[in-house]
Amino acid sequence: MQNYVLSETHIEHCNADTRIAVAGEANEQIFYLMAGEVRVSFNNGKQIVCKADQPCSLVALAEKTPSEVSIDSLTAVDLLSIPRELYDAIKRLPPVVNQRSNNTIELQDSEGPEDELYWEFHEAVQNNSLELPSMPDITMRIAKVINDSNSDSEDIAHVVQADPTVAARVISVVNSAAYRGKQPIDNLPDAVTRLGRSVTHNLVISFALGKLFQSRSKILQQRMLRLWKHVSYVAPICHELANVTPGLATDQALLCGLLHDIGALAIIGAARSKPELAENPELLDRVLNNLKGEVGAMVLRKWEFPDYFVQSALHAEDWMEDISHEPDYVDLVVIAQLHAFVGTPAMARLPRLDLVPAFHKLALGKLTPRHSIGIIENAREQIRELRDLLAL
Repeated sequence: MQNYVLSETHIEHCNADTRIAVAGEANEQIFYLMAGEVRVSFNNGKQIVCKADQPCSLVALAEKTPSEVSIDSLTAVDLLSIPRELYDAIKRLPPVVNQRSNNTIELQDSEGPEDELYWEFHEAVQNNSLELPSMPDITMRIAKVINDSNSDSEDIAHVVQADPTVAARVISVVNSAAYRGKQPIDNLPDAVTRLGRSVTHNLVISFALGKLFQSRSKILQQRMLRLWKHVSYVAPICHELANVTPGLATDQALLCGLLHDIGALAIIGAARSKPELAENPELLDRVLNNLKGEVGAMVLRKWEFPDYFVQSALHAEDWMEDISHEPDYVDLVVIAQLHAFVGTPAMARLPRLDLVPAFHKLALGKLTPRHSIGIIENAREQIRELRDLLAL
Protein backbone atom coordinates (compact mmCIF):
# COMPACT_ATOMS: atom_id res chain seq x y z
CA MET A 1 0.00 0.00 0.00
CA GLN A 2 2.96 2.31 0.63
CA ASN A 3 3.66 2.67 -3.09
CA TYR A 4 0.07 3.61 -3.80
CA VAL A 5 -0.02 6.22 -1.02
CA LEU A 6 3.22 7.72 -2.30
CA SER A 7 1.77 7.97 -5.80
CA GLU A 8 -1.23 9.93 -4.49
CA THR A 9 0.72 12.36 -2.27
CA HIS A 10 3.14 15.16 -3.03
CA ILE A 11 5.39 17.70 -1.34
CA GLU A 12 4.30 21.33 -1.44
CA HIS A 13 6.84 24.14 -0.92
CA CYS A 14 5.53 27.39 0.58
CA ASN A 15 7.42 30.60 1.20
CA ALA A 16 7.39 32.40 4.54
CA ASP A 17 4.19 34.29 5.46
CA THR A 18 1.97 31.99 3.39
CA ARG A 19 -1.57 31.21 4.57
CA ILE A 20 -1.91 27.39 4.52
CA ALA A 21 -5.33 26.96 6.11
CA VAL A 22 -8.12 29.30 7.21
CA ALA A 23 -10.37 28.60 10.18
CA GLY A 24 -13.92 27.89 9.05
CA GLU A 25 -12.96 26.99 5.47
CA ALA A 26 -13.03 23.53 3.92
CA ASN A 27 -9.76 22.00 2.81
CA GLU A 28 -9.60 18.91 0.63
CA GLN A 29 -5.94 18.26 1.51
CA ILE A 30 -4.35 17.05 4.75
CA PHE A 31 -0.86 18.42 5.50
CA TYR A 32 2.12 17.18 7.50
CA LEU A 33 4.99 19.54 8.24
CA MET A 34 8.23 18.15 6.76
CA ALA A 35 10.52 21.18 7.02
CA GLY A 36 10.33 24.71 8.45
CA GLU A 37 8.02 26.37 10.99
CA VAL A 38 4.31 27.18 11.04
CA ARG A 39 2.03 29.13 13.38
CA VAL A 40 -1.28 27.50 14.35
CA SER A 41 -3.95 30.02 15.45
CA PHE A 42 -7.06 28.91 17.36
CA ASN A 43 -10.42 30.69 17.48
CA ASN A 44 -9.91 31.58 21.14
CA GLY A 45 -6.82 33.60 20.24
CA LYS A 46 -4.30 31.00 21.37
CA GLN A 47 -1.33 30.42 19.06
CA ILE A 48 1.38 27.79 18.95
CA VAL A 49 4.50 27.47 16.83
CA CYS A 50 5.31 24.06 15.36
CA LYS A 51 8.73 23.11 13.98
CA ALA A 52 9.44 20.16 11.73
CA ASP A 53 11.73 18.49 14.30
CA GLN A 54 9.13 18.64 17.09
CA PRO A 55 6.49 16.02 18.04
CA CYS A 56 3.74 18.37 16.77
CA SER A 57 4.94 17.71 13.21
CA LEU A 58 3.74 14.09 13.55
CA VAL A 59 0.14 15.30 13.79
CA ALA A 60 -1.89 16.25 10.70
CA LEU A 61 -2.38 19.99 10.22
CA ALA A 62 -5.98 21.20 9.81
CA GLU A 63 -7.26 17.63 10.03
CA LYS A 64 -10.94 18.57 10.32
CA THR A 65 -13.06 20.23 7.68
CA PRO A 66 -14.05 23.01 7.93
CA SER A 67 -10.72 23.77 9.56
CA GLU A 68 -10.84 24.65 13.25
CA VAL A 69 -7.53 26.57 13.04
CA SER A 70 -5.67 28.96 10.79
CA ILE A 71 -2.14 27.99 9.77
CA ASP A 72 0.56 30.32 8.48
CA SER A 73 4.16 29.59 7.52
CA LEU A 74 6.75 31.49 9.57
CA THR A 75 9.61 30.31 7.36
CA ALA A 76 9.83 28.56 4.04
CA VAL A 77 8.17 25.16 4.60
CA ASP A 78 7.77 21.78 2.94
CA LEU A 79 4.40 20.11 3.46
CA LEU A 80 3.40 16.54 2.71
CA SER A 81 -0.03 16.86 1.06
CA ILE A 82 -2.48 13.95 1.18
CA PRO A 83 -5.98 13.94 -0.38
CA ARG A 84 -8.53 14.05 2.44
CA GLU A 85 -10.49 11.08 1.06
CA LEU A 86 -7.35 8.95 1.00
CA TYR A 87 -6.43 10.06 4.52
CA ASP A 88 -9.92 9.16 5.79
CA ALA A 89 -9.78 5.78 4.04
CA ILE A 90 -6.42 4.97 5.63
CA LYS A 91 -7.77 5.88 9.07
CA ARG A 92 -10.55 3.33 8.61
CA LEU A 93 -8.08 0.51 8.02
CA PRO A 94 -7.96 -2.19 10.72
CA PRO A 95 -4.82 -2.10 12.88
CA VAL A 96 -3.59 -5.44 11.53
CA VAL A 97 -4.05 -6.53 7.91
CA ASN A 98 -3.60 -10.16 6.91
CA GLN A 99 -1.11 -10.93 4.12
CA ARG A 100 -2.62 -12.79 1.21
CA SER A 101 -0.05 -15.54 1.58
CA ASN A 102 -1.21 -16.36 5.13
CA ASN A 103 -2.00 -20.00 5.82
CA THR A 104 -3.22 -19.26 9.34
CA ILE A 105 -6.17 -17.30 10.65
CA GLU A 106 -5.86 -14.61 13.30
CA LEU A 107 -9.24 -13.52 14.58
CA GLN A 108 -9.76 -9.85 15.28
CA ASP A 109 -10.24 -8.58 18.79
CA SER A 110 -13.74 -7.56 19.79
CA GLU A 111 -15.08 -5.09 22.27
CA GLY A 112 -18.62 -4.36 23.32
CA PRO A 113 -21.74 -6.31 24.15
CA GLU A 114 -20.94 -9.08 21.67
CA ASP A 115 -17.78 -10.09 23.56
CA GLU A 116 -19.20 -13.30 25.00
CA LEU A 117 -20.62 -14.48 21.69
CA TYR A 118 -17.49 -13.40 19.88
CA TRP A 119 -15.28 -15.48 22.08
CA GLU A 120 -17.62 -18.44 21.79
CA PHE A 121 -17.12 -18.29 18.04
CA HIS A 122 -13.41 -17.64 18.57
CA GLU A 123 -13.04 -20.78 20.70
CA ALA A 124 -15.09 -22.86 18.27
CA VAL A 125 -12.90 -21.68 15.39
CA GLN A 126 -9.69 -22.40 17.26
CA ASN A 127 -10.91 -25.87 18.28
CA ASN A 128 -12.30 -26.66 14.83
CA SER A 129 -15.65 -27.30 16.50
CA LEU A 130 -17.67 -24.64 14.68
CA GLU A 131 -20.31 -26.33 12.55
CA LEU A 132 -19.47 -25.39 8.98
CA PRO A 133 -21.78 -25.86 6.00
CA SER A 134 -21.15 -28.78 3.65
CA MET A 135 -21.02 -28.44 -0.10
CA PRO A 136 -24.16 -29.70 -1.92
CA ASP A 137 -23.86 -33.33 -3.08
CA ILE A 138 -23.85 -32.46 -6.77
CA THR A 139 -20.69 -30.38 -6.38
CA MET A 140 -18.85 -33.37 -4.93
CA ARG A 141 -20.00 -35.61 -7.77
CA ILE A 142 -19.16 -33.08 -10.47
CA ALA A 143 -15.67 -32.60 -9.02
CA LYS A 144 -15.06 -36.35 -9.16
CA VAL A 145 -16.06 -36.71 -12.81
CA ILE A 146 -14.30 -33.48 -13.87
CA ASN A 147 -11.05 -34.69 -12.32
CA ASP A 148 -11.30 -38.06 -14.08
CA SER A 149 -9.19 -37.72 -17.23
CA ASN A 150 -11.12 -40.58 -18.83
CA SER A 151 -14.49 -38.79 -18.55
CA ASP A 152 -16.05 -36.93 -21.48
CA SER A 153 -18.86 -34.43 -21.99
CA GLU A 154 -21.47 -37.19 -21.84
CA ASP A 155 -20.20 -38.35 -18.42
CA ILE A 156 -20.18 -34.80 -17.06
CA ALA A 157 -23.65 -34.12 -18.45
CA HIS A 158 -24.96 -37.31 -16.83
CA VAL A 159 -23.93 -36.01 -13.39
CA VAL A 160 -25.38 -32.55 -13.99
CA GLN A 161 -28.70 -34.05 -15.14
CA ALA A 162 -29.18 -35.51 -11.65
CA ASP A 163 -30.18 -32.00 -10.54
CA PRO A 164 -32.79 -30.70 -13.01
CA THR A 165 -32.62 -27.14 -11.66
CA VAL A 166 -28.84 -26.93 -12.10
CA ALA A 167 -29.08 -28.64 -15.51
CA ALA A 168 -31.63 -26.10 -16.73
CA ARG A 169 -29.46 -23.22 -15.56
CA VAL A 170 -26.39 -24.61 -17.34
CA ILE A 171 -28.40 -24.78 -20.58
CA SER A 172 -29.60 -21.21 -19.99
CA VAL A 173 -26.14 -19.84 -19.32
CA VAL A 174 -24.58 -21.44 -22.42
CA ASN A 175 -27.18 -19.52 -24.46
CA SER A 176 -26.79 -16.29 -22.48
CA ALA A 177 -25.10 -13.11 -23.67
CA ALA A 178 -21.96 -14.07 -21.76
CA TYR A 179 -21.42 -17.47 -23.42
CA ARG A 180 -23.68 -17.90 -26.46
CA GLY A 181 -22.30 -18.96 -29.84
CA LYS A 182 -23.70 -18.78 -33.35
CA GLN A 183 -26.16 -21.61 -32.76
CA PRO A 184 -28.33 -22.13 -29.66
CA ILE A 185 -27.73 -25.28 -27.63
CA ASP A 186 -30.52 -27.41 -26.17
CA ASN A 187 -28.69 -30.38 -24.61
CA LEU A 188 -26.18 -30.80 -21.80
CA PRO A 189 -23.38 -32.68 -23.60
CA ASP A 190 -23.12 -29.91 -26.21
CA ALA A 191 -23.34 -27.30 -23.45
CA VAL A 192 -20.44 -28.94 -21.60
CA THR A 193 -18.42 -29.12 -24.81
CA ARG A 194 -18.92 -25.43 -25.54
CA LEU A 195 -18.30 -24.26 -21.98
CA GLY A 196 -15.39 -26.58 -21.24
CA ARG A 197 -14.75 -28.64 -18.13
CA SER A 198 -13.54 -25.85 -15.86
CA VAL A 199 -16.34 -23.40 -16.68
CA THR A 200 -18.97 -26.15 -16.36
CA HIS A 201 -17.53 -27.18 -12.99
CA ASN A 202 -17.57 -23.63 -11.61
CA LEU A 203 -21.06 -22.91 -12.94
CA VAL A 204 -22.45 -26.08 -11.33
CA ILE A 205 -20.93 -25.01 -7.99
CA SER A 206 -22.33 -21.48 -8.45
CA PHE A 207 -25.87 -22.69 -9.10
CA ALA A 208 -25.76 -25.29 -6.32
CA LEU A 209 -24.59 -22.79 -3.70
CA GLY A 210 -28.04 -21.25 -3.50
CA LYS A 211 -29.29 -24.42 -1.78
CA LEU A 212 -27.18 -23.50 1.26
CA PHE A 213 -28.99 -20.21 1.78
CA GLN A 214 -31.99 -21.73 3.53
CA SER A 215 -33.11 -21.51 7.15
CA ARG A 216 -36.22 -22.58 9.07
CA SER A 217 -36.04 -19.31 11.05
CA LYS A 218 -37.93 -16.51 9.29
CA ILE A 219 -35.57 -13.89 10.71
CA LEU A 220 -32.44 -15.76 9.64
CA GLN A 221 -33.95 -16.66 6.27
CA GLN A 222 -34.42 -12.96 5.57
CA ARG A 223 -30.75 -12.37 6.40
CA MET A 224 -29.70 -15.23 4.13
CA LEU A 225 -31.78 -13.86 1.26
CA ARG A 226 -30.22 -10.41 1.69
CA LEU A 227 -26.80 -12.03 1.72
CA TRP A 228 -27.52 -14.04 -1.43
CA LYS A 229 -28.90 -10.93 -3.15
CA HIS A 230 -25.60 -9.17 -2.43
CA VAL A 231 -23.28 -11.96 -3.58
CA SER A 232 -25.40 -12.70 -6.66
CA TYR A 233 -24.91 -9.06 -7.69
CA VAL A 234 -21.21 -8.91 -6.86
CA ALA A 235 -20.46 -12.16 -8.74
CA PRO A 236 -21.60 -11.04 -12.23
CA ILE A 237 -19.71 -7.77 -11.80
CA CYS A 238 -16.58 -9.80 -10.95
CA HIS A 239 -17.24 -11.78 -14.13
CA GLU A 240 -17.32 -8.65 -16.28
CA LEU A 241 -14.30 -7.02 -14.64
CA ALA A 242 -12.32 -10.23 -15.20
CA ASN A 243 -13.35 -10.07 -18.85
CA VAL A 244 -11.31 -6.86 -19.27
CA THR A 245 -8.40 -7.93 -17.03
CA PRO A 246 -5.90 -10.32 -18.66
CA GLY A 247 -4.84 -13.27 -16.53
CA LEU A 248 -8.14 -13.62 -14.63
CA ALA A 249 -10.73 -16.24 -15.67
CA THR A 250 -14.34 -15.09 -15.82
CA ASP A 251 -15.78 -18.33 -14.37
CA GLN A 252 -13.35 -18.27 -11.45
CA ALA A 253 -14.19 -14.60 -10.91
CA LEU A 254 -17.92 -15.38 -10.81
CA LEU A 255 -17.36 -18.08 -8.20
CA CYS A 256 -15.05 -15.87 -6.10
CA GLY A 257 -17.79 -13.26 -6.04
CA LEU A 258 -20.34 -15.81 -4.85
CA LEU A 259 -18.05 -17.24 -2.17
CA HIS A 260 -16.52 -14.07 -0.71
CA ASP A 261 -19.21 -13.87 2.02
CA ILE A 262 -19.53 -17.60 2.70
CA GLY A 263 -18.32 -16.97 6.27
CA ALA A 264 -21.40 -14.81 6.88
CA LEU A 265 -23.55 -17.74 5.76
CA ALA A 266 -21.82 -20.03 8.26
CA ILE A 267 -22.31 -17.55 11.11
CA ILE A 268 -25.98 -16.97 10.26
CA GLY A 269 -26.43 -20.75 10.22
CA ALA A 270 -24.78 -21.10 13.61
CA ALA A 271 -27.03 -18.34 14.97
CA ARG A 272 -29.96 -20.78 14.88
CA SER A 273 -28.81 -22.16 18.23
CA LYS A 274 -28.24 -18.68 19.71
CA PRO A 275 -31.56 -16.83 20.07
CA GLU A 276 -29.84 -13.79 21.58
CA LEU A 277 -27.93 -13.45 18.32
CA ALA A 278 -30.70 -14.40 15.91
CA GLU A 279 -33.13 -11.90 17.44
CA ASN A 280 -30.71 -8.98 17.72
CA PRO A 281 -29.90 -7.65 14.20
CA GLU A 282 -27.38 -5.07 15.46
CA LEU A 283 -25.48 -7.67 17.47
CA LEU A 284 -25.55 -10.12 14.56
CA ASP A 285 -24.15 -7.42 12.26
CA ARG A 286 -21.23 -6.78 14.62
CA VAL A 287 -20.39 -10.47 14.90
CA LEU A 288 -20.63 -10.85 11.10
CA ASN A 289 -18.38 -7.86 10.47
CA ASN A 290 -15.77 -9.12 12.93
CA LEU A 291 -15.70 -12.79 11.96
CA LYS A 292 -17.05 -13.47 8.49
CA GLY A 293 -13.69 -13.20 6.72
CA GLU A 294 -11.91 -15.62 9.02
CA VAL A 295 -14.81 -18.07 9.17
CA GLY A 296 -15.14 -17.88 5.39
CA ALA A 297 -11.49 -18.85 5.04
CA MET A 298 -12.13 -21.87 7.29
CA VAL A 299 -15.11 -22.97 5.18
CA LEU A 300 -13.21 -22.67 1.91
CA ARG A 301 -10.21 -24.55 3.28
CA LYS A 302 -12.56 -27.28 4.48
CA TRP A 303 -14.02 -27.44 0.98
CA GLU A 304 -10.46 -27.62 -0.43
CA PHE A 305 -10.77 -24.55 -2.63
CA PRO A 306 -7.59 -22.98 -4.05
CA ASP A 307 -5.95 -20.31 -1.90
CA TYR A 308 -7.12 -17.39 -4.04
CA PHE A 309 -10.70 -18.19 -3.00
CA VAL A 310 -9.58 -18.19 0.64
CA GLN A 311 -7.87 -14.84 0.21
CA SER A 312 -10.95 -13.38 -1.49
CA ALA A 313 -12.96 -14.21 1.63
CA LEU A 314 -10.30 -12.89 4.02
CA HIS A 315 -9.70 -9.59 2.23
CA ALA A 316 -13.02 -8.84 0.52
CA GLU A 317 -13.42 -5.61 2.50
CA ASP A 318 -9.79 -4.56 2.90
CA TRP A 319 -10.48 -1.60 0.66
CA MET A 320 -7.08 0.06 0.89
CA GLU A 321 -4.86 -3.02 0.94
CA ASP A 322 -2.17 -3.19 -1.74
CA ILE A 323 -0.26 -6.45 -1.21
CA SER A 324 0.29 -7.69 -4.76
CA HIS A 325 1.47 -5.72 -7.78
CA GLU A 326 -0.45 -7.87 -10.26
CA PRO A 327 -4.27 -7.95 -10.36
CA ASP A 328 -5.87 -10.90 -8.59
CA TYR A 329 -9.31 -12.15 -7.62
CA VAL A 330 -9.26 -10.20 -4.35
CA ASP A 331 -9.00 -7.00 -6.40
CA LEU A 332 -12.02 -8.07 -8.45
CA VAL A 333 -14.14 -8.74 -5.35
CA VAL A 334 -13.14 -5.44 -3.71
CA ILE A 335 -14.03 -3.34 -6.77
CA ALA A 336 -17.16 -5.35 -7.59
CA GLN A 337 -18.44 -4.75 -4.06
CA LEU A 338 -17.85 -1.01 -4.34
CA HIS A 339 -19.84 -1.03 -7.59
CA ALA A 340 -22.60 -3.04 -5.92
CA PHE A 341 -22.85 -0.50 -3.10
CA VAL A 342 -23.30 2.47 -5.45
CA GLY A 343 -26.54 4.26 -4.60
CA THR A 344 -26.85 2.65 -1.16
CA PRO A 345 -26.30 4.19 2.31
CA ALA A 346 -23.11 2.10 2.63
CA MET A 347 -21.37 4.45 0.18
CA ALA A 348 -21.04 7.08 2.92
CA ARG A 349 -18.50 4.95 4.79
CA LEU A 350 -16.63 3.57 1.76
CA PRO A 351 -13.67 5.05 -0.14
CA ARG A 352 -14.07 6.51 -3.60
CA LEU A 353 -13.36 4.03 -6.40
CA ASP A 354 -10.30 5.77 -7.78
CA LEU A 355 -8.70 6.01 -4.33
CA VAL A 356 -8.67 2.22 -3.93
CA PRO A 357 -5.39 0.52 -4.97
CA ALA A 358 -7.19 -2.47 -6.54
CA PHE A 359 -8.95 -0.15 -8.96
CA HIS A 360 -5.65 0.80 -10.59
CA LYS A 361 -4.62 -2.81 -11.23
CA LEU A 362 -7.65 -4.00 -13.19
CA ALA A 363 -7.99 -3.64 -16.98
CA LEU A 364 -4.22 -3.18 -17.36
CA GLY A 365 -4.39 -0.17 -15.03
CA LYS A 366 -6.40 1.83 -17.56
CA LEU A 367 -9.63 2.15 -15.60
CA THR A 368 -11.12 5.52 -14.81
CA PRO A 369 -14.32 5.88 -12.74
CA ARG A 370 -16.26 6.72 -15.91
CA HIS A 371 -14.71 3.79 -17.81
CA SER A 372 -15.42 1.43 -14.94
CA ILE A 373 -19.07 2.49 -14.73
CA GLY A 374 -19.21 2.20 -18.52
CA ILE A 375 -18.05 -1.41 -18.41
CA ILE A 376 -20.81 -2.27 -15.97
CA GLU A 377 -23.39 -0.35 -18.02
CA ASN A 378 -22.32 -2.03 -21.28
CA ALA A 379 -22.52 -5.43 -19.61
CA ARG A 380 -25.95 -4.72 -18.13
CA GLU A 381 -27.57 -7.56 -20.13
CA GLN A 382 -24.94 -10.12 -19.13
CA ILE A 383 -25.13 -9.06 -15.49
CA ARG A 384 -28.94 -9.19 -15.52
CA GLU A 385 -28.96 -12.65 -17.10
CA LEU A 386 -26.42 -14.03 -14.66
CA ARG A 387 -28.29 -12.51 -11.71
CA ASP A 388 -31.53 -14.08 -12.96
CA LEU A 389 -29.81 -17.46 -13.28
CA LEU A 390 -28.45 -17.17 -9.75
CA ALA A 391 -31.78 -16.10 -8.26
CA LEU A 392 -33.15 -18.37 -5.54
